[in-house]
Amino acid sequence: MQTIVSFGQKLLAYRVAILSLAGRSFKTRFVGTGGGVIWSIVLPLATVFSYWMVFSLGFKAKGPNGIPFDVYFMTAFLPWSFFTEALAASTNSVVGNRHLVKKMVFPTETLPLVEIISLTFGHLILLTLTIGLLLIHGIVPGWGLVQLIYAYFCVVTLTLGLGWLFAAVNVFHRDLGQFLSVLLSFWFWATPIVWSTDMLPERWKPLINLNPAYHIVESYRDALLYNQPVWHDLTQLSCFWVGTLIFGAFGAYVFRRLKPEFADVI
Repeated sequence: MQTIVSFGQKLLAYRVAILSLAGRSFKTRFVGTGGGVIWSIVLPLATVFSYWMVFSLGFKAKGPNGIPFDVYFMTAFLPWSFFTEALAASTNSVVGNRHLVKKMVFPTETLPLVEIISLTFGHLILLTLTIGLLLIHGIVPGWGLVQLIYAYFCVVTLTLGLGWLFAAVNVFHRDLGQFLSVLLSFWFWATPIVWSTDMLPERWKPLINLNPAYHIVESYRDALLYNQPVWHDLTQLSCFWVGTLIFGAFGAYVFRRLKPEFADVI
């Protein structure tokens, strides 16, 4: 509890610097490119289009209950792309800000959050396009749309916990970035983004609750597509928060223990 209070106080004290760094990170990401911020839209849309070509046109795949595949896929790919980009950026947040790490007064534990806020701009653009896709298919989001605030909070909390852990370890083991790419590839196919849980054998279905990304993608679908409360499956919700809080506590512990060595290693 003391750690959470201390982190909250640092967020409040450095709020201007954090927002300024997030804005700079967003601009830096597209410096030197001709398309600029347009790439934050084109790249995820190109991924959605390629999956739509293969699964919808090629395999004639559909979502559960006849939901168009592109809608089913996009409502889950939206949080997944945000999560993976934010986690990768958080992992490099300490190594990539050497000048801040060597300033003893700057709270380096806020650096993963800076990257998350920076990527939120692109996430909001993709969210707008997703709602546009729903409207094209005649699906009008209802009251459940307000649950996007909760769903976004879930992504941020999970990313922050893992971000602390990976950012700290990455200072000492730079191979972690390559390992993370492999991990996320397996994690993508272990999460019902392209496939539906209806395809799982009954005896395997309870195990999907151990995947924290499952609750995140289902929360976005509950808000955008199903228009049902995110707490309709309490087992799924409970497993997510127990696992995420454990990741968060462990990530904060590792970061705090390794933080004094950062300036000497970088």
